[in-house]
This record gives sequence, C-alpha cells and structure tokens, in this order.
Amino acid sequence: MLTILAVGEDTGLLKTRAEVLRKTGANVLCCSGEAALKYINEWEFDLIVLGHTVRRHHVEQISEAAHRHGAKTLVLLLISDKVREQEPKGHNIDAKSFAEPGCLVRSASDLLARQVGRRPVQTSAFKPIASSVTLASKKPASQPADIAARRALIGSFERRRAG
Repeated sequence: MLTILAVGEDTGLLKTRAEVLRKTGANVLCCSGEAALKYINEWEFDLIVLGHTVRRHHVEQISEAAHRHGAKTLVLLLISDKVREQEPKGHNIDAKSFAEPGCLVRSASDLLARQVGRRPVQTSAFKPIASSVTLASKKPASQPADIAARRALIGSFERRRAG
C-alpha cells in the first residue's frame, strides 16, 4: 500500500487536504512540520506533501530527511499562488503543485505512479540481499500521525498504571 505524509500547520486545512489526498488510493497520515521529522525517521513514506503553511526551515529539514540514507521518498511542495512558486530554491523537492484539489490529486498520483515504477519486482526465485542501511517500516493504516503517537503514549501510560 502506498503511503503519504501530509505536513501542514493549519489543522483544519490539513484535515481537508488529507481527504483530497485519499482520492489517490494511498494511506494518508497528517502531522505538523515539527512532528514530521520524527515520523520520517520512524516510518517509510512513498510521498511527503508539504503544505504552503509549513515554515521554510521545516521544508528544508523535511526534504533533506526524506532523501537521506538512500530513501526513495518523494517530496511534493504545495504552493498557493505564482508568487510563492518562485520562493523555495535549493530545497531537495521532487515536484511542486498548486494546492487546488484537482491539481493536487493529479500531482500526487503522478508521483505515486513513479514510486510504483521504482519498486523491484520480486519472484520466489529472487530474494533481495539485506542492506546495511535499515529503512523504516511502512505505517499500515490511515490515521493522523500525531493521533497514533498520542494513542501509543496513552497506552504505555495505562499499562504502567495497571501494572
């Protein structure tokens, strides 16, 4: 299953954007720019969508983290208008898209199709050689990443309290 990490600072807009991105058929997780680095280190994503509300320094950090250690994650930067299109230079961004829903779905779908094309075909006769680089595991279900972290923390606290 393909996975998308949607990053933004406006929670209402991020929720709406996640619903739009789910039209690609991928699992979509949401978080703030601050939390994105934690999730990139823990899980592997096929696509990271950076909303136009993400702070510039977070764009730099997230795009660098997404591409380090041979990761195949692609990064899509959303822009709200043509003026902002010129703004981010020098970032490790794979594509830019306007935030309009139709354009966003087309751009995300195109990048996800590239990801499907990159994946090696595995047969029973071929077994991949173990890599020295440990990649993060895929997050299995669509849910906001911040909520998943909170649920894990609450579960840990309740287990300690009960014990």
